[in-house]
Amino acid sequence: MTKPPRKPSKPLLGDADALLHSRPHRRRDPNQPNLPLDPMPDRIEPCLALLKARPPKGDDWVYEIKWDGYRLSVHIDPTGIRILTRGGHDLVPAGGQRDIRLSEEIETDGDQLLASACEHGLEGIIAKRRDSPYRSGRLGDWVKIKRVLSDSFVIVGCKRSTVARAGIGRLLLAARKGMKLVYVGGVGTGFNERNAYELRQKLDRLITSTPAAVVDRKGAIFVKPKLIAEIEYRGWADDGKLRHASHKGLREEQDNAGVSEIE
Repeated sequence: MTKPPRKPSKPLLGDADALLHSRPHRRRDPNQPNLPLDPMPDRIEPCLALLKARPPKGDDWVYEIKWDGYRLSVHIDPTGIRILTRGGHDLVPAGGQRDIRLSEEIETDGDQLLASACEHGLEGIIAKRRDSPYRSGRLGDWVKIKRVLSDSFVIVGCKRSTVARAGIGRLLLAARKGMKLVYVGGVGTGFNERNAYELRQKLDRLITSTPAAVVDRKGAIFVKPKLIAEIEYRGWADDGKLRHASHKGLREEQDNAGVSEIE
């Protein structure tokens, strides 16, 4: 017995020759009546780099230098171009243009590039997974690897806090410049329960009314420049202050620690 012919099935996506349209989540923009899909949102949260100790390896990754700058997203629409920072600020002035320098991709070994960046005093490198789409958030598609600097600085004062361990909110640090001490910023992290209270006792015995360096911090309590702290940091800011400093402990007198010198 012969089976009757089957009716041709309908295309899964409707008319094969027709344009595909998403289901609108809001009213269409009247300035874009022929847009086949929903318009881009007013702002996309940026993709952020996840901090790692070492560069990832393999052909799936490409690298670039980590510059101290802005994470930007460029929005192009019929009304013009917006260049938005991570905080949502538009860097394009009204009726004008702005020159922006982008970080270029480098085809190389990650470890070699990181070593080269450290030799040149740069902050570190960024690794990006080649085949990953651009996704908002810190998901691991982008990785940042920073160099860590360490040096010894004189403690010339502190700022008190009612919530920090042992009441130490921030240590005020100085480096040597010729025969004098120059304030290079402060450090408010890296303390633990034990070393904070020991440090507070030592600072209290050294309080003085005469600052060892010019310090532009209100409410500073000055101490005699007798204590030397070992500090890890990520680099120097344009104003001559330490960036992302962390207290690692006091240097012992028998270490004969040399204090950081600046030009």
